[in-house]
Amino acid sequence: MIRATVKFPSYTIQEDALLTVGGVIKSYGQRVLIVGGKIALEKAQEKLRKSLDENKLEIVDFMWYGGECTYSNIDKIVEKAKNESVDIIVGVGGGKALDTSKAAAEGAGIPSVTIPTTAATCAATTPLSIIYTEKGDFEALLHLSSPPVHIFMDSIIIADAPTKYLWAGIGDTIAKYYEVRLTTRGKKLSHSPAMAKELSVMCLEPLLEYGRKALEDSDNKIASYELEQVILNNIISTGIVSMLVGDENNGAIAHGTFYGFTLLEEIEKHHLHGEVVAYGVLLLLAIDKQEEELERLIAFYKEIKLPISLKDLGVKNDRAYLDGVLEKAINAPDMKKVPYIVTKDMLFEAMQKLEALKG
Repeated sequence: MIRATVKFPSYTIQEDALLTVGGVIKSYGQRVLIVGGKIALEKAQEKLRKSLDENKLEIVDFMWYGGECTYSNIDKIVEKAKNESVDIIVGVGGGKALDTSKAAAEGAGIPSVTIPTTAATCAATTPLSIIYTEKGDFEALLHLSSPPVHIFMDSIIIADAPTKYLWAGIGDTIAKYYEVRLTTRGKKLSHSPAMAKELSVMCLEPLLEYGRKALEDSDNKIASYELEQVILNNIISTGIVSMLVGDENNGAIAHGTFYGFTLLEEIEKHHLHGEVVAYGVLLLLAIDKQEEELERLIAFYKEIKLPISLKDLGVKNDRAYLDGVLEKAINAPDMKKVPYIVTKDMLFEAMQKLEALKG
């Protein structure tokens, strides 16, 4: 019989959530190392100082994470944490900063908390760090023994971030619903993946309901109810589904297509991960012949200006030009989780179907 321990982070979302940090983390010790991106640390510093001072906690340092989530940058933070007897690491910023802080806490044998300053990914929630080379190329997935103990989502800070990150996060979150539904099809699921499959509806329906208003409020720097609902689903719902569904069911056609598109310089330079994944979701629906869902999602994409064509991604609609992209996509590990073989012809034909439907 397989036995497993599942750990979930607790979380707080509200305006000025950072003012609650000290009261939550004081039970973990006195010495706090705050690690993050440069801009994120600037935005969070005043509130964090106030909260930690009020709870008589000592800030060891505000430390830049290094710009990439590399083993080298993780090791530097681990060394500092050990040398200065740090009790807990607070990660602040986007996905790479949070992944670095989580991995460093694991390496130092201490807990971490996360403070996402954008809602583009579920990095604040998951016990996973994506490791890159010094040049910024993907290197490895580092699985951690525990997720952060708490997540603090300050809706004012996230509302103040560029809206494009929330927008791309919506695309990435929607993919979780459709990919989980595809990869678990026909399987007898045990408790955790079965629960993840049911929860995955939270990665779609609230975004269709609140997404447009949330993006408008983000543009206007308003920490509204709708914005908070989208933040929660981009960060929490997606993270919990990812943790429960298992590696064998995480990712499919949308993410496999993304990895193929990374061969193109224009994608790497000008487009966000979730934006490209969102287009990949449409390809998934076209390949899987989910016609009604495809129509529903295209209508929503048009409302919020997510890409529905190759032109929207700045990519030429040319089979020879796209051949390398198609080859890399169908051989991506995520594509192997689809319950049938996806060929280059199938992927290209789906692209042509979207070109005809873009309207």
